[in-house]
Amino acid sequence: MQRIILYKQIDHRWHYVRLMAAATPDLCIETGCCGHMPERTDIKEIPANVDHIAALRQEGELWLEEGYTKPQPNSLQVMTLHFQMRRWTGYAAGAPWYDDWTSGYLDPIHQVLDETCNGIPRSDERFSGNYLHYYTIFNSDLAKEAVEKIAAAAPVKFLLDIHIASREKQVQIPIDPNVPEYLRSLFRVVEKSARTIARELPVLFPTDPLQPEFVPNGTANRRIIGEAAAQLRSTLKEKWNFDSNFWDPLTQAAPSEVVFLNGMTEDKKLAIAELLKQKLQEPLYLLDCETGLFEIDTDQIFEGSHEGMVFDASFEWVVYFSHHYTISFSGDWLVSAVKDLYLNQPELMNAW
Repeated sequence: MQRIILYKQIDHRWHYVRLMAAATPDLCIETGCCGHMPERTDIKEIPANVDHIAALRQEGELWLEEGYTKPQPNSLQVMTLHFQMRRWTGYAAGAPWYDDWTSGYLDPIHQVLDETCNGIPRSDERFSGNYLHYYTIFNSDLAKEAVEKIAAAAPVKFLLDIHIASREKQVQIPIDPNVPEYLRSLFRVVEKSARTIARELPVLFPTDPLQPEFVPNGTANRRIIGEAAAQLRSTLKEKWNFDSNFWDPLTQAAPSEVVFLNGMTEDKKLAIAELLKQKLQEPLYLLDCETGLFEIDTDQIFEGSHEGMVFDASFEWVVYFSHHYTISFSGDWLVSAVKDLYLNQPELMNAW
């Protein structure tokens, strides 16, 4: 599904129009006040000779003429969610508290802000047990109220401070006391400059207000939590020695033969995806080292860039994506299939 969201300030309150279209003949138009569910929903039929993305842009142009647009992020308030967590070394999704935290706080917060068009994810950072998530918000009272309700209902509690202001809440990165004073001062200057640049980027690089936003299947992928997630993680560790951290070729962690590639062409990706689809024992999973464990579709295997592992219910094969853009394959039949696919290009396999 593709969508466009535009905003307009009316009587000191922000209102939104959300335009949505998929590969169907209908275009959905939702309007409302930021912080509330849509007050009105209209459906327009897309003419047979008009592409659904073109229809979205055409409808968006009509709303631009009505004064709806994409406001400059720095003209709005910023809500900082500051979580203070137990220290953890390594990727966040490997932490024992990660699933409880994301399912109890981050996922429902993102959902309610998205559904009511009252929060746009801005950025996030983490260090020394401080996890900070920043949102550009339109109605500060309703945004804070929504977060407080979710925090109160969360089954597992985490220490959360909600900060709303014109700028992000900043927490100084700790510096080892043994670092000389002149280096400490230099580090603070660099830290301040980096944060200033990050804050100004949305203003320096404005985007097309009618650029459609892709939403997979209309909703987010289903997150796996609780006992189901624990069991999948345990089996992945037992069979493939993977625990949400570096794997082959970045380490020598694989228990059996691995072939890896430094990137793949689209035709090769499609060929591997088709082979996996034929052998697939559903569900298909992605354990993303940054964002957690999800069920995905086969057409999402090579989508995006992440550090993590794709596998199915059989645990007989795995595909690992590293932040160095290498793609590793393991499992007897899968290794054989990849070798066959690159029979005429052997120099591309297992080469940095």
